[in-house]
Amino acid sequence: MSTELYAPPASTATTLLDLRDNFIQIADATFAFQRELGKRLREIDRKALNAQVLVKRHGTQLAGYGVVAQSFREGAQRMQEAAAEVRGAIQPLMSGFMESLRESQVLEKLAARRVREDRQASAQHGPQRTSHVEQMRRAGMRLRQALGRFDSVVAELEYVVVNGRIEASLKGDAQFALAQVSTDMDRAVILVRDMLHNYVEQIEKALL
Repeated sequence: MSTELYAPPASTATTLLDLRDNFIQIADATFAFQRELGKRLREIDRKALNAQVLVKRHGTQLAGYGVVAQSFREGAQRMQEAAAEVRGAIQPLMSGFMESLRESQVLEKLAARRVREDRQASAQHGPQRTSHVEQMRRAGMRLRQALGRFDSVVAELEYVVVNGRIEASLKGDAQFALAQVSTDMDRAVILVRDMLHNYVEQIEKALL
């Protein structure tokens, strides 16, 4: 029986490298996204609170804008909830990547041994790797769905902000203060929207 060793198949090495690159890409993008998202959501919540304080300060003069200010607060809360759902969906995907990467590394090492041993090991580890790939597929789908819902919440808040800017233009003496609050909120929401779309784009590239 031959004991000659052979190099790992090119397809195995390529798959492992692709998997490692995708994992690193998602990990880096996720870290940057979550760090910046936390800051932006706190900013939006603070600006929504400022709008409510402004309405209370001016009393009945800004009664109509009070509805907008309340919608700001509710929208900010929904964004927090949607962000929490995204965070919950990210963890299974990262776990799936880790497990699949670990199994691929094991198979790559075993592939350097004799053909018979490699076939036996593949029969043992193959089903596990298939399970991890399926876990990643389901986790990726869950993350896509969570990101889609987050995008919908952001779009709803964008609509509220536009209404707020229109309402602010009709408020006479308080127009400047309300316009500033509405403009600040508009910019904050747009930053989150752009950041979200950029993250979705990076995730889609890695999950192809």
